[in-house]
Amino acid sequence: MEDRKPKHYYHIKYAESLDGVRWSDRRPVCIDFHSPDEYAIARPCVIKQGGLYRMWYCSRGAAYRIGYAESADGVKWERLDAQAGITVSESGWDSEMTAYPWVFSHKSTNYMLYNGNGYGRTGIGLAESDCRVDS
Repeated sequence: MEDRKPKHYYHIKYAESLDGVRWSDRRPVCIDFHSPDEYAIARPCVIKQGGLYRMWYCSRGAAYRIGYAESADGVKWERLDAQAGITVSESGWDSEMTAYPWVFSHKSTNYMLYNGNGYGRTGIGLAESDCRVDS
């Protein structure tokens, strides 16, 4: 409860399906809360590069921030939020929050589409990674 109202809590779990309709009963938590202030972890985007699964997602405490995790098997993940490669700007349209990342590769470069302040109220951003990638 917050301000006498129910508060939502959600994180990222793993599930498998052979047909996209029926899902496994085993659904371990992949990305869990990092601190008691965090209560929403959402919008995972997973890519596999060089045998490593890489996930970008957004987590919310006081405001949304983009986080990052890595996994060798796609089930057990290690949070490495400091390596997300992006944070809020000092001023401007993404100075209060960054959220809902979508990462894709093009010509050995990773790009990220993401929302800024107000859940993307003024549009979306495109960020380019300064690290070259091998597929």
